[in-house]
Amino acid sequence: MPDKRSPTPGRAAARSGNRLRRPGGPPRERNLWGEPDPPRDPDVWRKSALISLPLVLLALAAAGYGIAVSVWQPPAVPDPPRAADPLATLDPGLRTELTQPTPVLPARLRLTFTGEPQALCDQLKELGLENRGWQRAPFQRGRWQCASDLVQLTTPSVDFGPSTLFFLLRGPDETSIDYLRLKLVVEDPAQKPIGIEAVNLVITELSARYAWAVPDALLQAVSQFQALEMEDRGVRLRVAPEDPELTGDPLASQRLNIVLDFSEPELIRPASGFEKPVGQRPAAPRVSQP
Repeated sequence: MPDKRSPTPGRAAARSGNRLRRPGGPPRERNLWGEPDPPRDPDVWRKSALISLPLVLLALAAAGYGIAVSVWQPPAVPDPPRAADPLATLDPGLRTELTQPTPVLPARLRLTFTGEPQALCDQLKELGLENRGWQRAPFQRGRWQCASDLVQLTTPSVDFGPSTLFFLLRGPDETSIDYLRLKLVVEDPAQKPIGIEAVNLVITELSARYAWAVPDALLQAVSQFQALEMEDRGVRLRVAPEDPELTGDPLASQRLNIVLDFSEPELIRPASGFEKPVGQRPAAPRVSQP
């Protein structure tokens, strides 16, 4: 006969399976681990959609802007009208010569020594180098010069003669210098510092008067009686001891020549290139019509 007693809690759980009942609500199923699932909120999907919608719209706007930039082209602006060629009326050969990228004779900056050469001769005279001043050079048309006498720097000794110095300045006119030569003779090696000091005094006077920075290489070659050839901003410098083998004199190495050649500045093109034939008139400029 069936038992009509009330079921025990364990039996009720077995009959209801794996379900739990909330007070006043439907039963909840347990998950795999035996814990109840969280309650399902029907507003979760709605909130997720509202959050992601602005991001989707922003991505679509960025993609549309990129496509528009890549496809759209600004309207073409017409080039402004060109002015008339100012060289159109010139001879084709002259037009080509004026518009070529390089000049006929490329020029370099060169040092020039202009001013009052007579004042330099006077300064050298005050140093003890007697000279006749700046005057026309003998036997040379169109040349000026200032030459000193052979000046003794020291007195002769029993074994050696005196140390001497000579200078020669030359130029193309009354106001320009383009050449300086010094010759130093020091037979006694012990008197070499005296001769070198005299040469440096002459070069220093030239440097001070014309604001020329003397290269250190020149002064070093003079002090050591060494050969040197160099160029400094267009000025050719040469220090040349004499060779005993060429002169046949064993004391030739004690004679030193210092030459400074201040050549004329280079011209971009000869002046004759700017001359026009007699009777030829320049071409009239072309006036452009509006």
